[in-house]
Amino acid sequence: MNKEGLFALKNKSFTVLVAGQSLANAGDVFYIVALITSVYAVTHSLFYVSLVPVINMLGGFVGGLFAPLLIDRYPLKKILFHSQFVKTCLLLVLTLYVSSLFSKDSMEAVYILIFFIMFLDGFANPASSALIPQLVPEESLLKANSLMSSIQTFIQMGGWAAGGILAALLQARGLFLLTCCLYGLSTCLLAFVRVKEQQQSEREGKESKRDSLFEGWRLIAGDKRLRALHFTLFFGSIASPVWVSSILYPFIDKRLGVGTEWWGYINASLLLGLFLAGILAYRRSAFIHKNIQQVLLGGGFMVFLLTLLFGVNVNPFLALLFIGTYGLFEELRMISIHTIIQRVVRERLLAKVYAVQSSLIMLTFAISTLVMGMLGQRYSIVVVFMVASVSLCLSFVYLLTCKKQVTLPIDGPSFEE
Repeated sequence: MNKEGLFALKNKSFTVLVAGQSLANAGDVFYIVALITSVYAVTHSLFYVSLVPVINMLGGFVGGLFAPLLIDRYPLKKILFHSQFVKTCLLLVLTLYVSSLFSKDSMEAVYILIFFIMFLDGFANPASSALIPQLVPEESLLKANSLMSSIQTFIQMGGWAAGGILAALLQARGLFLLTCCLYGLSTCLLAFVRVKEQQQSEREGKESKRDSLFEGWRLIAGDKRLRALHFTLFFGSIASPVWVSSILYPFIDKRLGVGTEWWGYINASLLLGLFLAGILAYRRSAFIHKNIQQVLLGGGFMVFLLTLLFGVNVNPFLALLFIGTYGLFEELRMISIHTIIQRVVRERLLAKVYAVQSSLIMLTFAISTLVMGMLGQRYSIVVVFMVASVSLCLSFVYLLTCKKQVTLPIDGPSFEE
């Protein structure tokens, strides 16, 4: 690796981007904890509480659909900064509303604010992911993705536990105010990201809104590598609801026969596996970069096998081993996928691809969560894991048939502006 690649991750703008996004993600966790606490305190209804993640996901899905319209008109840095700024303003409004006017009869206003906060994330997340290749050289992309992934996983590991403790100490109102501060700091940091934006092309100015909205979808459908990778993400999204609490709780109770505290142990084991994968990918980035096809295929097979083993297993200690190892291979697989995508597509088209990806994953996950819940209730929790295993097996088989496409390009990105 040359000197530029070796010190690429010391790039100040990349550091600021990581720090800003980390604060925003920590705020996202605390905000959801505070929101769930407030909604349950006012309504005492699990139904109203369950609507929070549903509306959250719906907002992100719709935001991802409309993100290409902004991507064609504004620089990615400007989209990221302004979406985070408006999110901060909306959260401040939500904080004031929940503190003074919130009641069971005014839930609609809260849900509308939740929707628009996540709607803005549908713009911010693709812009943030698409900025990474502009801030680091090609040979450092895998290391940059690994670093970003490790930090975000660490936030997830500690965020929910810290959020629960802070909610008890500060109450929901104090936690909302803390989130506002984190969002505000994130906005300030993102203002210092420096990236050389390309000039808008004449084609973008003349392009119809409909063409702009569907350009990312056409790009994925028309390129073999992108199509293979997004089919993999699609099948993975079908399977991923087995790890949500509504599935794991009954599995722990009925299948493993242990107390609900094991839900915390299993989640900790999963997140530890994800975190270790990020560190491994960062430290061995050159090896993974060289063997990315094997890492992707091996990861695809292992997540299928470990999901199957976890679902048929009845030993709680083996369950910890299986899910921790699953997290390790799942994260290596996802880091590889993102690195290939970032090398295949660049600049504003990359942001459109990420916007499509975000919408696709959110919609698939939401529908699959409902279907998996119905299957678990009608049949058994083991059936749910069998369905997830079949989906991941199909993903692996499809990748195997397309293995020639799932490699890093030798001659640069296939799609540029």
